[in-house]
Amino acid sequence: MTTPLAQDTVGRTTPVIGPVGNPAAGTLGPRRPQSSRDRDRFVGFAFAAADLLIETDALGNILFSAGARCRLTKGEVGGLVGTNLMEVVAPGDRKYVHVLFERIREKARIKPSRVLFQACDGQQFPALLGGCRLDSCPGSLFLTVLLTVPPRTGSAGPAMQGELLDQTGFAGILEERLLAARERGADQGLTLLLVEGLQAMVEAMPEGAAAEVRDGIDAYLRGISTDGDSAGQLGGDRYGIVHAADIDGREVQCHIAQIIEAAGGALPGGIRSWTLDMADDRLDPADAARALVYTVQAFAAAQGGEFTISSLEDGANRLMAGAVERIGQLRATIDNRDFIVVFQPIVDIATGAVHHLEALTRVDGASSPADFITFAEDVGLIYDFDLLLTRTVLDTLKEFRKEPKLPDVAINLSAKTLMSPIFLKQFQSVVAPYGDLAAKLLIEVTETVVVTDIAKLNGVLQKLREVGFRICLDDVGAGSTSFQSLYGIQADYAKIDGKFVRGAADNPRDMAMLRSMVDVCRQLGLKLIGEQVEETVHAELLTNLGVSLAQGFLFSRPSRDFAYFAKDWSRVRSGGRILLKG
Repeated sequence: MTTPLAQDTVGRTTPVIGPVGNPAAGTLGPRRPQSSRDRDRFVGFAFAAADLLIETDALGNILFSAGARCRLTKGEVGGLVGTNLMEVVAPGDRKYVHVLFERIREKARIKPSRVLFQACDGQQFPALLGGCRLDSCPGSLFLTVLLTVPPRTGSAGPAMQGELLDQTGFAGILEERLLAARERGADQGLTLLLVEGLQAMVEAMPEGAAAEVRDGIDAYLRGISTDGDSAGQLGGDRYGIVHAADIDGREVQCHIAQIIEAAGGALPGGIRSWTLDMADDRLDPADAARALVYTVQAFAAAQGGEFTISSLEDGANRLMAGAVERIGQLRATIDNRDFIVVFQPIVDIATGAVHHLEALTRVDGASSPADFITFAEDVGLIYDFDLLLTRTVLDTLKEFRKEPKLPDVAINLSAKTLMSPIFLKQFQSVVAPYGDLAAKLLIEVTETVVVTDIAKLNGVLQKLREVGFRICLDDVGAGSTSFQSLYGIQADYAKIDGKFVRGAADNPRDMAMLRSMVDVCRQLGLKLIGEQVEETVHAELLTNLGVSLAQGFLFSRPSRDFAYFAKDWSRVRSGGRILLKG
């Protein structure tokens, strides 16, 4: 019997192995040899995992291609044979793909990594490129291409073509990778890399050589990173990489040194790395990710000798250990409600009557309330704490709800909390059980300076205003609330930073700034509150500027005694003023 020939997707004739059975006869025919069945089985597995199968030589010349019709060629994918793979890779990713080829030759196999391809119409699109080599086929690389790339699930967006992630993007991908590694049991590591003097060296090199160094380092770090998109430049000479556990710091240092040497560079400093096993289970996955992100951010922001060639490992280990301990303590504080709430009144300067209270937190063992809140913001636990504070204040209001003059209370919510995509739903679930008592809350927004999308924050705040919550912007004029925030957010109140209130009494420049802030806020329809009013002269100054509300030690120190403020002041107030020094 003659064996028929079939056309494969490359356009070449391939023998169909084994006799062909007669379907009409109701038989499958003789079984094919086991070797043929094994071959077909592996081909089936390959196509189940990828859209394209490509074989290239060591230079990237395509020897074989099979699979679905795609945008890389106008005709059948077999038309790719005889071309070079780099012709269909986006120019900015070609050096990176060369690194992936080197990784295949070194490691025998790489997991799929994100690569930007260039379609025959010039459009670029992402795909996953994986590959391996076989000892039985020397000189060949066997590649898989998955054309449908899963969307990013974390907060980090993809870097531009050929670029590393920035610090924010890397922090997002780091958290995503750690959570995924814990969930799937994957073995991954984090390496922080310090190339001391790199920025100065590159700036002194000819442009061509400088580009070789920059592009070479970027391509190499992307090439060793998980999925090809888990490397970031955290500063001029600082990098972070999430990678497979079989990569160690010495290997990374050696490759970076080779790239610099090949471009004719002479590094004035040295190269140092710190690698951490991300499987450390001292914290739950979410808090472990927070500790890692905090360490990376501190590494990126460190100045001078804080992280040097000799101290990188010690410094990073110390930071990581400290972050793990502090996050554990912070988590315990939240879980056990191990904090107290104190209240300080905002008063009408003319009458001394309580306008509303501000709820402030105190935590035993914390160096200061500000440090506690700042650390909670830095490690991403401020969201949990803010919602717990909201519930705690509402519980207090509920306890005293029968008081005829129950005061309104301002709660501080971080802009980071407000920007969370699930905040509104979670906040509503917290306040809903308290009914009308929720209307007693004012929302005081802190740290708006960290927000890059003021319009988005304003959208969240307007939804809160629509259901009756009043909004107050904290520390106007200071670093935490910029004039950009002031113009971009519609609010009801604005608190003038206390340093301007205190300074204006003696400093004409501070007085000029204070007048400007008062004028701007008044034009925007905001009611003003002066902070840190400690002396009569401060209160008089605010009154002369038309600011009617104030907060500070002149009127009362913060107190745990909510009952004191919940009294009917129309009957118990003496001389129209309150005074609580304890």
